[in-house]
Amino acid sequence: MERLPPLSSLLAFDAVHRTGSVTAAAARLGRTHSAVSKQLHQLQDHAGVELFRKQGTGLVLTPGGRAFAKVVAAAFDEMRGAYATLTGASDQSTVTIAVSATFARVWAIPTVSRFNLDHPDIDVLIRLVGPLGSRELEVAPDLVMSWDRLLSPLAEEPFAVSLGDVHMGPVVSPAHRCSLSDGVLSFATRIDRRGAEIVWDNWSRLTGIAVEAGKVMSYDHSYLAFEAARMGMGAVIAPRFLVEEELASGALVAPAGFLVFKDGFHVRPYDTRHGKLTKNARLFLDWLKVNARLTDDGLPAAGPNLAETGVNRLPHL
Repeated sequence: MERLPPLSSLLAFDAVHRTGSVTAAAARLGRTHSAVSKQLHQLQDHAGVELFRKQGTGLVLTPGGRAFAKVVAAAFDEMRGAYATLTGASDQSTVTIAVSATFARVWAIPTVSRFNLDHPDIDVLIRLVGPLGSRELEVAPDLVMSWDRLLSPLAEEPFAVSLGDVHMGPVVSPAHRCSLSDGVLSFATRIDRRGAEIVWDNWSRLTGIAVEAGKVMSYDHSYLAFEAARMGMGAVIAPRFLVEEELASGALVAPAGFLVFKDGFHVRPYDTRHGKLTKNARLFLDWLKVNARLTDDGLPAAGPNLAETGVNRLPHL
């Protein structure tokens, strides 16, 4: 038997996540502060776990609440976009981006939420694509994100805009057997993203570090591969900005440091031939160039300072 909570409580929860406060969420939804607060408590009671806690005069999401909020936000964006397509209500005022589920959860949802604070009248819809972008989109997006330089080397794209350097390397739980000695990185299990197995060979070739693993396991999605690594099941190659929280907490470490791909994080128009964008898509792209660049350490611009994560840096590529 399914136990989904009332839709109204999820809408309130999503609005609080996007705006950062119950007061702003109430204004966004056209409801009273007490009504939104009541719906938040209704959701928490239904879930049976703590999603938020009081801090001063307001509420803050717990780590579990933040993780769930990102999933809820992505689901609502998907539904809004699908409904707009169904009803023919989609127009040039909406901006659509195509990203993977892992990228959406860690980077796209927080970034779009910040954009909405500056431009609440522009809806940015997130379309999820499968591994290697395998899912066909019924409606072409405005913008496409690209970051995996070990899988797709930089190509000449006249309309692409760089949002910073991409730092990539193997990450592993401290509990997993792993060693780096005499130019050989050894661990019990290598974790692959299915369809992207070549990244290990490319990383080894570019760094000069050989890789030895007792066995190999594969997952269809990056999120599953990263979670398996976090749980101590093996080592996976990841971009630093998608596993920053795990590195900061010590759940993951980067035993061989990170390769740095200069200007490797790209956003480009879906229309690669002419680079055409709607007015709002261009505005969003210009906002990204100023407000969403990765830091010099390869971290999200709005993320915590992770300078002390105990990882090494390898030369720029």
